[in-house]
Amino acid sequence: MAKLTDMDSWTDRLGHTKLRTFTDGEGNFWLEQNPSKASKWAKLAREGHSIAWQMASAGGSYTGLMLIDGEVYDTHDAASKFLKDRK
Repeated sequence: MAKLTDMDSWTDRLGHTKLRTFTDGEGNFWLEQNPSKASKWAKLAREGHSIAWQMASAGGSYTGLMLIDGEVYDTHDAASKFLKDRK
């Protein structure tokens, strides 16, 4: 059974990218970070961190929350913890 905090349990995939997705009990849609992108978050994913972004719904807007290595963060806290020493 899929569990929000365990991205390895997510079985749903998105289109041709095959990124993992999860819909939580409140209807929020979580989308795995695409590691092939050029962002700092993609680089962190390439380094082995599990990262997903929360959307209000499939195709909806970003809510400001992220899941990183099984813990939910707002973008500010996530950047402070994971990106503070990066260039």
